[in-house]
This record gives sequence, structure tokens and C-alpha cells, in this order.
Amino acid sequence: MIGLAGCVGGGDDGSGSVSPDDLDVAPGELEVDEINVLAEGVADNLVLAEMSDQFEDEYGVTVNWTDFGYEQTQEEASNQVAADESAYDVMTIDTYWVGDFALGENLLPLDSLIDGSDVVDSDNYLEEVWDTVAHFEGTTWTIPFWQWTLGAGYREDLLQDDEFAAQYESEFGEDLQSGTESVSAYADMTVNITEMTGGDVHGAALMGQSGTKANDQWLGLFQGKGGTFIDEEGNPVYGDYRQEAIEATEDWIRIIHDGGPDGSGSWGFPEVSEHVGRGDGFSAINYNIFYVNMNNALAENTENGQIKQYDTPGGSPAVGSWSLGIPANLSEERAQAAWTYIQWANSFEMRKQRILNGGSPVCYDTLDDDEVVESNPLLWENLEELITGGKSISKYPGALQANTRNGEELSAALAGGKSVEDAIDAGIEAVENAME
Repeated sequence: MIGLAGCVGGGDDGSGSVSPDDLDVAPGELEVDEINVLAEGVADNLVLAEMSDQFEDEYGVTVNWTDFGYEQTQEEASNQVAADESAYDVMTIDTYWVGDFALGENLLPLDSLIDGSDVVDSDNYLEEVWDTVAHFEGTTWTIPFWQWTLGAGYREDLLQDDEFAAQYESEFGEDLQSGTESVSAYADMTVNITEMTGGDVHGAALMGQSGTKANDQWLGLFQGKGGTFIDEEGNPVYGDYRQEAIEATEDWIRIIHDGGPDGSGSWGFPEVSEHVGRGDGFSAINYNIFYVNMNNALAENTENGQIKQYDTPGGSPAVGSWSLGIPANLSEERAQAAWTYIQWANSFEMRKQRILNGGSPVCYDTLDDDEVVESNPLLWENLEELITGGKSISKYPGALQANTRNGEELSAALAGGKSVEDAIDAGIEAVENAME
């Protein structure tokens, strides 16, 4: 568990917990000079940060964004919600943290604010995204901001190329498209493509980086085998799918070692994006927002290279999301300003603008918008179907530790430090301990 402190009581200086019923949610003159936002330094967050000068122009309030790497962001958020008063008015919250924050009452509950809002409508958000991050045990704590479904991305220009497909079938006796249908077939295809191209184009670029990166990606393969990691009630059922986990891990290791570039066993999403963006990779399983950057790079580095997002092999990608929340230990004036900013960021105009500038959709209305879909049809036209068929990353307390520890065991197997069976058994034990 993250280990967060409970909601802090109010003090003489006006800091401390505030009830949402105390807030006048109608936009108006704000009684603060600045709003401070804590975020991980990744593309979707940075897009909104760059757009925030529009909020400043409209409300006369300066918006300061502070961004860190993932682990630093989580640590800073945990420390700040446990302080007498948070230094941040708005925090970006990952799926993994929601249960811990909720049980600690570290965030302002948002249900009554949503009920009074003309902007935020829970029914407009993709149901799986809303369920993944917005609420916990009957209370809404955050508003989905962007989703990080780990779909499979394929070089569409190669996947649909008749000459490339004919060469593949001639050499391996298999239809190229069949390699996208199951986890084992995908592993075979990635190895075959690397062999067929002499390593000029690797069959896959995956993230072997220890911890959550490895586990997030591996989950799509494990689920594609029929496995479940943590069920919808937060129960660790991983051990019930030991054989599926072993098979998925063996395929994952084979893809990285035999179908991927040298050194990718320690890669994260930046290295994967760079490799595929140069035109050196046929496929990836990655956080879908990074396919935007890959396509931008492919447009510069290849003649007609394009990545299209599909289901993961076996058809069950991992679905996660980031959201915007308000620390409970704020003054009424600061909480009012924070909610005003969150509503502004979640208006249709701002959500659409953010997607057109490189962000990812989380709402039905933007996915129904022709301009949004046409801005990146290879990624957005089938996003709803992809997310609907996926499984949500667990938001229950202990989920971050469970995913991190299992990812460490997977990486140990990848590096040859443990057998696959021993790594899975250790992972099962670690997950059960984390979710107690």
C-alpha cells in the first residue's frame, strides 16, 4: 500500500479539510492568485500545462505546473496529502493510487460538485475509464483526464503490404495477419519478422524495464491467455492462473530476446517510442498515447510508415487512466479554484483541443467528433472497442505494490536470474501479500 495519512482537520490559518458542500461551484471571481498542479512529466499532462495560459487569460489566475518522474510524483502526492496543507491545489492521480487515497480520505469527494456542474457529466466518460479511476466504493474522488490503455500497435504500412505478406508466407508458411490473433502466434510472428528482415526491422519493441512498466505490458499477454491478476473486487486471483502466467511469461521473454532489439530487456516507453519511430520496429505493446509520438516520428523518418492501434494478442488489453483530484487539506478558497480549473479542463472545447494537440480521448463526445477521429484515425477510430474489450488495472489498495513486485519478478526471469516458474510463484506470493 502507498501508506497515506487520513484527512487533516482545519487550522487557524484556513488550511485543512473542506467539505464540497462549502464550495460555490459556479465559475466566478476566484479568491486566489495562483493554482499549483502536480503531475507526471508525460505528454498528455504537458499538453494541458501548455494550454493553461488560456485559463490564466480567462480567470486572471496563474497556473503553475510541477512535473516529476512517476515514482517522484507518487511520493510527492503522498507526502502532500498528509501535510497540514498541500502545496498543490490539483493533483494528477494514477489508477493505482485511487484506493489508497480514498481510504485515507485524502481527496475531496466530488459527487455533489459533479451533480451541480454543467460541464462534468459522468455518463459522458467511457464507462471502463470512469470505473478504472474516478470512483471507489461508491464515492467519486477524481475526474478522468487521460487513459493509458496498452493496445498493440502495428506498422500498418507493412501489415497491409501484399509483398511483405507474401514474403512472410513464403518463408514461414503462415498468414502474416494470423500473428495478431493469439499471444503465441504473436511471439512467433515477432521472431519471424526479425529473421526475415535480417534485423533491419525487429518484430517487436517491448518494455522490459523492471517494475510497473514490465507488468503493465505483460498483463495484456497474460490476460490474452485467459488470466486475471486482481479481480473487480480487489481480490488477488493471480494464483488461480499460474499456468497462464507461465505461458505468457515464456512468450514475453521470447518476444524480447528473439523478436526484439538487443538491450530492450531494460527499456521503458521512451526507448520503445524512439526505436519504432525510426522505422526499426514492426510492432509494440505500449501505452496508447505514445503511438501519437511514434506516428509523428515515422512521418519524418520513413516514406509511409504508420502505426495503427489494435487489440493486444488474445484481445484483452490492460486499461488504466490518470485523473484530476483535489487534496482534502485545502482552504475553501483554494478548493474552489481547483474545482474551477478542473471543470475548465474538462469542458468539451478544452478536451478536444488537448486531443488535437497530442492528448488522448476519455469521453464519448470527443470520440464522436469527426475532427478528433480524423486527426488520428489509426489510433482513435477503434479506441472505444479496444477499451471495452480490456480489463481495468486494479485501483484497490496495494495494487501499485502488487504490480511493481510482480514486474520485478518478471524482469528477474527475463534476465535469467530465476526460472519462469520460480518468478511466477514469487510474484503470486508478493501479490497476495500486497493485497491483504
